[in-house]
Amino acid sequence: MVNRFSETIFWLRRRISDFDLSLIVCLLGISFFCISAIYSTTINRVGKETIYKTQLVWEVISYLSMLAFTVFNYRNLKGILSWVGYAISIFLLIIVFAFPAKNGAHAWITLPGFQFQPSEIAKIFLILTISDFMERSKEKDEKFTFKHAGVIFGIFIGPFILVLMEPHLGQALVMLGIVSAMLVLFLEKKQLIVFSSVVGSIVLGIFLVKVIYPDQFIRFVDSAPFMNHQKIRIITFIDPQVDPKGIGYQVTQGIIAVGSGGLFGKGLLSGTQTQGAWIPEQWTDFIFSAIAEEFGFVGSSIVLFLFFSILYRMTRIAQTAPDYFSSYYITGIIGMFSFQVIENVGMNLAIMPVTGITLPFISYGGTSLLTNFILVGIVLSAGIRRKSLVF
Repeated sequence: MVNRFSETIFWLRRRISDFDLSLIVCLLGISFFCISAIYSTTINRVGKETIYKTQLVWEVISYLSMLAFTVFNYRNLKGILSWVGYAISIFLLIIVFAFPAKNGAHAWITLPGFQFQPSEIAKIFLILTISDFMERSKEKDEKFTFKHAGVIFGIFIGPFILVLMEPHLGQALVMLGIVSAMLVLFLEKKQLIVFSSVVGSIVLGIFLVKVIYPDQFIRFVDSAPFMNHQKIRIITFIDPQVDPKGIGYQVTQGIIAVGSGGLFGKGLLSGTQTQGAWIPEQWTDFIFSAIAEEFGFVGSSIVLFLFFSILYRMTRIAQTAPDYFSSYYITGIIGMFSFQVIENVGMNLAIMPVTGITLPFISYGGTSLLTNFILVGIVLSAGIRRKSLVF
């Protein structure tokens, strides 16, 4: 009995010593900006005055969930559990269409006193199932072939199409970012060069056509099989005046807010664009513009530095991960957060199209916040069981 107690104490000390406190400190800093920005963007808006309190509750729940998943052995997520979770997430993505649309999208399942987005759950199990498959292939020393591409595509395409049908282009693009990041780690060197070249060429080609032939690009988008609101968002990215009272208005006001913040900002509750409610739903997609206006360039830079630090610490954990499974899923999580930050900040600066992607850990939303912290917990679970502590 005494020996078992001593072993438990030793185990706890060992795990605590491997616990990545710097990552937690960065998360606490992000949470400060989250609550401050949500408070500022909602406190003077009728019917939204208590939103920040709701977010505070979700913050507490999310931190506790993160700690629970940190202690939970991530290895238990391998195999059957990840695939069962994936199947459940697909089921939820199907039944979500039975619930009323919200803001034009069937993205929420509403229960008495509670609502959540199935797409958030789907992202977790998309990462875990692909990681499980990749590890099994790696352990067999198999090289990436069309068979592997087919299986990964099969896992990805179901939730991707269902989320597109909601329609929620932003979440679908995040899923694409997740899989792309994981492929970077899984592919052989020559395959990675080809993959990067193809993706890079497509992105560069779209950018050049947008810049050199904007009118033709607009006509192409208008004839593409997108939903009308998706077409408007992409076209507005090229010319905000196309929809001056809708998405174009939101983008224009966001740019004004960011630009007017100056070096140190106007101060909390002192931003003219933010307090004047010039930016619709600013506490979600455009919350970065509120931070830029009231905390300035310095505050915005601190937020970006905190994000970079979180991603850096995750990368270091992935490099010393105990097995392929944890290395793959951490890479997927890094890809998810990276894509979301780049896209959200980019659309606040009008250098990326408005896609509805929120800023992780900062934008208002309980389901997304909880999902993000659970994923961090799964990363930390591998971190406290890794090969060695890395600074």
